[in-house]
Amino acid sequence: MKVIIVGAHSEAKQLINRISAGWSISVIDIDQEKLRNFSTNRQIEKYQGDGTSTLVLKKAGIESATALIALTENDEVNIEILKIAKQNNILRLSSVVNKESFIKKYQELEVEIVDPGILISRRLEHILEPRRVVSQAFAGGRAEAIELEISPDSPARGKKLKEIGSKYYIVGAILRKGQVLIPHGDTELETGDLVTVVLQAGAFGNVIELFTGSESRYPLEFGKNVAVVIKSEKNLKNLSEAEFYTRNTKAEELIIFSSEEVFKDNKESNQETYDAILKDQEYQIIQNQKNSLKELESKIEELSIGTLVIPVDEDDLKKSFVKSIINLSNNKNVPVLFSRGSSPFKTIGILISNNFNQNSPTLVSFDLAVSMSAKIFGLKVNQPKFLSQENSATNKDLLEKLQDIALAHETQLDIFSSEGNEAKTFIENSSKFDLAVVGKDNSSGWQSKKISEFVALNSSSTVLYIPN
Repeated sequence: MKVIIVGAHSEAKQLINRISAGWSISVIDIDQEKLRNFSTNRQIEKYQGDGTSTLVLKKAGIESATALIALTENDEVNIEILKIAKQNNILRLSSVVNKESFIKKYQELEVEIVDPGILISRRLEHILEPRRVVSQAFAGGRAEAIELEISPDSPARGKKLKEIGSKYYIVGAILRKGQVLIPHGDTELETGDLVTVVLQAGAFGNVIELFTGSESRYPLEFGKNVAVVIKSEKNLKNLSEAEFYTRNTKAEELIIFSSEEVFKDNKESNQETYDAILKDQEYQIIQNQKNSLKELESKIEELSIGTLVIPVDEDDLKKSFVKSIINLSNNKNVPVLFSRGSSPFKTIGILISNNFNQNSPTLVSFDLAVSMSAKIFGLKVNQPKFLSQENSATNKDLLEKLQDIALAHETQLDIFSSEGNEAKTFIENSSKFDLAVVGKDNSSGWQSKKISEFVALNSSSTVLYIPN
């Protein structure tokens, strides 16, 4: 995601050095000498020119920006910049206020404002990345106290404090389900904990990464192995996709449910061919005599299957088959990959919803994006206005939440909006991603019940179904 900062000041430099690597940063300043001497510890793009110029802002990427910060010393200039940004529907807008007489005009624009008398970079950081809830400097600026929320994929989740302790920081308190805990070494951190950490200033980056960063775990919450069904020679592309999936997740082993006679010419055995395709990938073969769903179902728990890979035969794909596989997925709580051989997965497509629960399609998608070095294509489909009950504030909160997750994962997120039927619109865009991740979303509207089934049946890419 992109943030544009207008004003190459020291506060901008401090902010850039603190925020997530998930931000792409453009800095604008009219003073060429100041811009030339503006350096940070990360790569940024610099643009010399007037920040109120639409042309300059377009060069800096305003049409694709997620956030804009106005830091000039002239309130009238800041306000003009913010007006242009509002016209481009940028969600996160903030500015320093130089004179109190302009506060009302800033408030009329509904932007976040910062008093220059406070620590500007820290306040702006909270605006850009609200997952860091509170920050307070003390001890002459050599120490800092911050509050951070433990997310489902935080590297610290499930760890005891004595396992992650350091001489550079301490955990002073935990707010859990409304109760304040004074922790000790055996206290284990849980999802949703609000943790107060006191740290030396130099430990900031490491602490943020530990407590609010992301750690790939998928599919271990469901099982440790991946299983693929191989019925005939034409399924070999699906075997390769299952191998890619296994290598690029936390899965340990690939299990092949194989028919006895996969190859018609019998020039080599099944195992010889599998060895040639899989090379150093660990796998085991299980003869699947009848290739029945009941036979597969009986093995899921025994073999700790975390994802079941089902080859999709486009020439003979029936709605009843897709429905039965999804029912199996829900009954046995095992994700299913409807494999079309579209790996490697460089872009992952999701339907944007307000389901951010652990193991939701959204959080699984970001987990996969981290482990596969992929980006996220998020499609927000709005219902026609006469049917919709959404309001702009709710929609804005939803998109900001999604952006926060992308920042925590340091993952590129591209958001697209459309109107109409969710399933059909998603399918129309399926050529833009290599993997679609869907699941049953009980919180969605009347269209949601058959979305996963429709996508699995009609997508041009491989589809991962996450059970409810």
